[in-house]
Amino acid sequence: MANSVWAFATAGVAAPQLFEAVAIEASRRIKEFNSQKLANTVWAFATAGVTAPQLFEAVAIEALRKIKKFNSQNLANTAWAFATSDVAAPQLFEAIARQAQIRINEFNPQAVANAAWAFATAGVAAPKLFEAIASEALRRVKEFKSQEVANTAWAFACVGWEQNHIFEEFGSAIAGDLDKFEDLELSQLYVVALHVHIESPDLDFPLLDRLELLRSAFTRCEPRPSRLQRDVSSMLREMGWSHEFEHVTSEGFSLDLAVPESKEAVEVDGPFHFLRDVSSGEFVINGATQFKKRLLRKLGWKVASVAFFEWNKKTRKERETLLMKNVRSEVDET
Repeated sequence: MANSVWAFATAGVAAPQLFEAVAIEASRRIKEFNSQKLANTVWAFATAGVTAPQLFEAVAIEALRKIKKFNSQNLANTAWAFATSDVAAPQLFEAIARQAQIRINEFNPQAVANAAWAFATAGVAAPKLFEAIASEALRRVKEFKSQEVANTAWAFACVGWEQNHIFEEFGSAIAGDLDKFEDLELSQLYVVALHVHIESPDLDFPLLDRLELLRSAFTRCEPRPSRLQRDVSSMLREMGWSHEFEHVTSEGFSLDLAVPESKEAVEVDGPFHFLRDVSSGEFVINGATQFKKRLLRKLGWKVASVAFFEWNKKTRKERETLLMKNVRSEVDET
């Protein structure tokens, strides 16, 4: 089962019925899977973009029992798969962090980058792991490919890393090679540069000289408006809150709904802003969304949020109450 879904995912061949069948059968027989097969299975589902919450829950439980048998690639791939699939598994991530931080020298550059990206995306605090990753990444920075550099630098900025030498080293290593980077990678480096500029304005960070190039890539990667965003906007206008739809700040951030003069904003958070906890079923805001809102607040914006799961299945009156609670209270308090 593990080899089958791994092969289809690696080949990029869609096979929804196969993945559905494997998800059901693998969940039932999960104790028969060794560490390699557990990692390969969730990696395949994540790579293929197939949602399988019951399977991921089963893997999270079984992986905890076998975590000491995971090799470095298995550890990185499992964390990457859960983060990519928007599945939160705090206990599993904690166990992976404990193993990874003492075995970080066994990780290749891709595994180092994937682990950093996964923990940052999942919003899991793992300071000892990031210390180990920083040491290993700095030692081997010249071995990193462009995507690995971008993912690692973004991860450290995302978690609010305060030891600036990693940004200096990574910035110096890539400043002259930005033509090798894709838009998504340049977009990641833009928010890294913005983070450094805001948090450490005196730091001589090489990428600040290429800020316009990075900003252009960043604005091209910003998401498009959703139906939910339009619905929230309409109701707020009816309630008397006049605002701009899709306001772009001078830094390039796209704000769903905003009043630029007072720097008030409402972010309408759809499903891609969250992970789903495998044990509780609750939604957990992801690291990227936390990072964006942290930067916006540092830039002086008052940011309120409306989550899709709070909005859906509510009556009109309940939605008005929700907006009064989430939006007005945030603006008034700040």
